[in-house]
Amino acid sequence: MTDNGTRDETTESGEARQRWLEEVQEALDRTGDAIRTAWEATRESRMSALESAKQAAQELGEVLDKGIAAAKERWAAAEQSGSEPTPHPTTPETDVTPDASPASDVTVTPIKDESVDQP
Repeated sequence: MTDNGTRDETTESGEARQRWLEEVQEALDRTGDAIRTAWEATRESRMSALESAKQAAQELGEVLDKGIAAAKERWAAAEQSGSEPTPHPTTPETDVTPDASPASDVTVTPIKDESVDQP
């Protein structure tokens, strides 16, 4: 009788496991379908965002090309005249000085701190 009881429990647990696996597969399928539907529903907005990003990148490229061309013209003019290129007046858009150096009238004097133990 104990042998039959063990077989029944094994069969029941096998059936329960099979039902659980089927439920998991169904839930997984529904989840996949929902994600696929959501992805397709957002296709138009994703395509629109991509087109906007392409346009912005193209405009950025054009602005960079203009800046490079202007810089080359200034450098060429400076080389011909044998002097340094003159900076253009700054505007909010061009107020960038990448090679600015610190003011020459500033002197840095190291301070010796004797309160710190030194090895």
